[in-house]
This record gives sequence, structure tokens and C-alpha cells, in this order.
Amino acid sequence: MAVFALSDPHLALSTPGKSMDRFGPHWVDHPRRMAEAWDACVRPEDIVAVPGDISWARDLEGARADLDWLHARPGTKVLVKGNHEHWWPASMAKLRAALPPSCVALSGDALRVGDVVVCGTRLWDVPCVSWHDLVVWQGEPISAEVSEADAAAALRVYERERARLDRALAAAAALGSSALRLALLHYPPVGPARPGPGGQLALPRNELTARFTAAGIGQVIFGHLHALDRARAAEVGGLLDGVRYHLASVDWIDFAPVRIA
Repeated sequence: MAVFALSDPHLALSTPGKSMDRFGPHWVDHPRRMAEAWDACVRPEDIVAVPGDISWARDLEGARADLDWLHARPGTKVLVKGNHEHWWPASMAKLRAALPPSCVALSGDALRVGDVVVCGTRLWDVPCVSWHDLVVWQGEPISAEVSEADAAAALRVYERERARLDRALAAAAALGSSALRLALLHYPPVGPARPGPGGQLALPRNELTARFTAAGIGQVIFGHLHALDRARAAEVGGLLDGVRYHLASVDWIDFAPVRIA
């Protein structure tokens, strides 16, 4: 069994007006290119982590074609919610009943697939984490500054999501030992690597990275980020305190699942 990741596919197979082509020529016809790359490397017995921004649909029925696209791909697909997941119902029981057989969803919980334990939740903007400087902005950059009211509202959402992450990590621990423990998050839980005292790049620690290390998580997979500067790839992800962090947004991984383990 191999483990792959592919985040933020932003499918819109039955959602008019939501083509990703407007974000650049590299997005043109991306569902077909993703399908071809996926089918060429993933086997039925493999796992594919898909941590969010799966479909532009507004409801479950509208997302059906996009979910069927996922189901048609090989492997067990493990999903978490993204910030654009308007189709994702509030009831996890309703969601799980509607998903195709090869797809499973996580929201503050965990599951075991063979000897791999996977936990996950959406997360939110982490207060100490910013990727603003690595984005290659098209046109005027979006300001990194937020109002006090917006910052307070974002902090409340983050704290709620942090509690869901704690539940997910506890659920993973309750599933017992495994060859590999994965955490899936839509939002990045760690910032870009920065030069340390010796000049070498290192990921910055925070309260979430400490949690992953303490929980014995081996790999953390996240998405959400787009249009990052390729010249600064050395600052994206890496190893910190025994945990490897992966950005799996499709435009970062060239629209092909990347093997994690």
C-alpha cells in the first residue's frame, strides 16, 4: 500500500462559471490532466489524501459529478473539508451516506486503512503562520493586514478548529500503533522555513507542530496555498522534530498525486 496526496482539485464538472482556467494557463483542462496522472500512478490498494477544496458545488447534488470523478480514480480517497466546500453538509452522517464507496471523510476524527492511521480536520488560519510573502500575486497584492474585529473572529474559528484537531489526534491514538500516522489539514499548520542561527533553513515551531510531534504523527499533509514562488521551494514544507510537512495543492505538485509513503 502506498500513500499519495493531492489537495485543492477545485473541480466544477457540473458547476457553470467556476472553471479554474481564469487563474492561468496551467489550470486549463486540469481535471483531465489530473485524472491521467492519477490513473497512471495510483493502484486500487493505495490511499490518496485529498485535504479540501474538492468541489465548487453549492450542495451535495451539485457535487455529485465531482465526487464521481474522485470515485472513478484508483485508491481509497480520504477527504477533509476546505474553505470553499459549500456543498459539504453540516451532518457528517449525511455526508458519509452520500459519498461514493471509495471515498471517506474526516472532521475532527480518525480512521485506519490497513496499517495506516489517518486523522484530520479543516483547521483555519493559524495566528503565527503567514505565507503572504511567498505568493506570486497577479496584479495588486492582497494586504496581509486585518482589522481587529476580523482578527478576533478568525481567532475564534481557529480555536474551534484547534479543538477539533485535538480530538482527531486523540482518535488517532485510540486506534493503536501503526506503521504510519498521517494528519490531513486544509489550512497550513506551519509557516515557511526560515534561516536559523547557522543560516540553514528550518521550519518554525508552534503549538500545532508540538502537538504533531507529541502524537507521533509521521506526515502532515495540507493544501489551501496557491501561486507560490517556485524559486522559494526550499522554504515549503520539510522535516521538523520528526514530522514531515507536505504542501499538496495541485498547482504546486504539477496536477499529479505526489507519493508521501
